[in-house]
Parts: sequence; C-alpha cells; structure tokens
Amino acid sequence: MHLVGDHEDAGGVLSVIRNLQAVTPEGEMHHCVWVKEGYRESRQPALEYRYSQSVIAESTKHLRLFSQALPAYGDLKRLLQREPFDIIHAHSRGTLLVGMLAARFLKRPVIFTNHNYARRLGLYQWAARQRKMHTVVLTPNMARHYGLNQEMKNLKVISACFSAALLDEDLVQPTPNIPDHTIRFVGVGNVIGWKKWDLIVKALQLLPKVDRSRIQCDIWGPTLDLPESKSFDQSLRALIQENGVSDQFRLMGSTTDIKSKLKQSDWFVLPSTNEPCSVALMEALAMGLPALVSESGGNVDLVHDGCGLHFKPDTPESLAKQLKRILAGAFRPLSPQQIRESVRMRSATVVYRQYHKLYQSLN
Repeated sequence: MHLVGDHEDAGGVLSVIRNLQAVTPEGEMHHCVWVKEGYRESRQPALEYRYSQSVIAESTKHLRLFSQALPAYGDLKRLLQREPFDIIHAHSRGTLLVGMLAARFLKRPVIFTNHNYARRLGLYQWAARQRKMHTVVLTPNMARHYGLNQEMKNLKVISACFSAALLDEDLVQPTPNIPDHTIRFVGVGNVIGWKKWDLIVKALQLLPKVDRSRIQCDIWGPTLDLPESKSFDQSLRALIQENGVSDQFRLMGSTTDIKSKLKQSDWFVLPSTNEPCSVALMEALAMGLPALVSESGGNVDLVHDGCGLHFKPDTPESLAKQLKRILAGAFRPLSPQQIRESVRMRSATVVYRQYHKLYQSLN
C-alpha cells in the first residue's frame, strides 16, 4: 500500500509508482495507492486506489499536516482491518506522520521514501532512527542534506525512476552547430512557485537582445487546482509580459506526450532548487538530451560531467551566464548515447529490484 495522499493526479511520486507497476512481474506484487477522497485519475496507465477522507499529502502549514495525521491514521487503520496489506510505504510529508503512527500503534514496519528537501530536519532524522521505520532517500546528496549516515541499518538510497521503455526509444538527434541558430529548451513540471520557472524569465532579460532572440523555451505542465499554483501562474504571466519575452518563454500547458516534446528540443532545463530526484530530468537524460539545472538537490547526483551544465541556485545571473555558454557553442555535451548511459541504473527495472529486495526483508 503506497500512502500518497494526493488530491489530484499530478507530480512525480505517482509517475514513479506507475513506472514501478509497469515492470512488476505478474503475480509477484500488487501496487495500491492511498489518496484523498475526491481524487480523479487523469493519467495512464491506470492505478488501483483506496481513499481517505482526512489524509493530505503536503501543506506549507505544518499545523495542518499534524492535525490531519490522527484522523487519517484512523482511516488507514480501518482500511487495514478490511485489507491486511503486507507493506505500508509512505511517500509524502503528510503520510510520513500517518506511517509513524501505524508503526507505533500497529507495530507494523513502515517504509518512508523521502521525496522532499525539508528545511527543518529534526522529524526526518528522528523517524530514521525508529525501529519500525525504514527510510529511503533518493540520492547520496539527500542523505547528506538530512545528516544521515548511509551505513545506518534502517536507511537505503534508492533512486526515483523513469519508464524502462524509454531506453528502447530513439535517441534525440543533436542539432548541428550552425551559427546564430535558435536553441530550443524544454522544461517539464507543474506551474507552481517552488519550480522557479520565473528564474528563466529573469535570466532571459539579462541577455543581450540578439542572444535572447535565439532562445525558445517551452514549459509543459499544468497549473494545479491550488491557490498557490494559480497565484504563481498569474504572477509568472505578468512577469513574461513585463520583460517582453513572450516569444522566447511559453507556458504550454499539460501534455501526455513528453517524449515528442523532448525529441523536438536541444536542451532540458530545470531551475528549481533542491529538486529531490526529478523524473522529468531522468526522462530527458534517458532520451540523450543534455540538461541545464540548478546545482542543488538530486541534480548534482543526476547530471554528471558532460551531460549538462549547473548554475548557482536562485541566481538568474548564473543561469544567464550558462545560457551564453550554450549559445556561443562553448560547451559540447557528450553524445546522446553516453548521456543515456549515465541514468540507465535509474530505470524502473533496476529500481524495482531494489525495492523488491527491501520489501522482502520486511515481509
């Protein structure tokens, strides 16, 4: 039972679960996802769900996260009485609290995969030391962020994953190095503040007009049905108009065909700070696309030398500097095949085997 708590079908956690489900041998394991009542599935392949009236996945208000934990635990306890799932696997901050209650009062081992870089570390450090709790971090840099020793008995480093089928797709074809040609960037992710799409707009404004005119950046992803997402969408569109970059930076909305968008691009861009282990980034690398990313979070473990460029987090000047390098042809990425090989060990097939081993050790 994957405890997620989402109220809509968006985000990387559900993508990871779908990728794992796709490679699970028939009869070996059954994946079920615990979400908020009212959730509606909008992506494929379909998942199987169970519902809670009380659970929430994430909130910027910590009191709300804590106040939902006890009633959500009650929902989970009643569910487990009806359906005794073998494994309880939490994936969000809200369900971490629920999982901790299940470990304490139901005496059940609980796995928590941490998909976030939190500023307050104490709860996560404490959870990792609990006898019935088993923490998974996505990359070595995440373990360092939380001050967790990778040799801890109840700690594993297991990556998020991309669809194994991508490894059978045709690689992107590098654009010939033609002077003054347009370079196409693509970003994938929800339109919400922490994704920091506005950083690209600010960097574009810092470029000379002649350089700016050679960039086309398309962002594919939905504006969520959340106040903070809708507010950011409005402010971002206003910033685009204010800086006169509507021809260079476009919000394209949702898509179910990420592969074609990647194939039509020269670079992948990810401006967010402390992105845990971006599925979209791994998908781009698996297609052989070089990446321009913030030097933070899981990016430092995913984007190796030659596979892309890093820029200083939250710094449009640093991002603009790297854009200039790309425009000048001063950086030559590795071949698409070499870029693909850099993430092969993060495919769903490999990650599934790692989780299967962990699940077996607890069951």
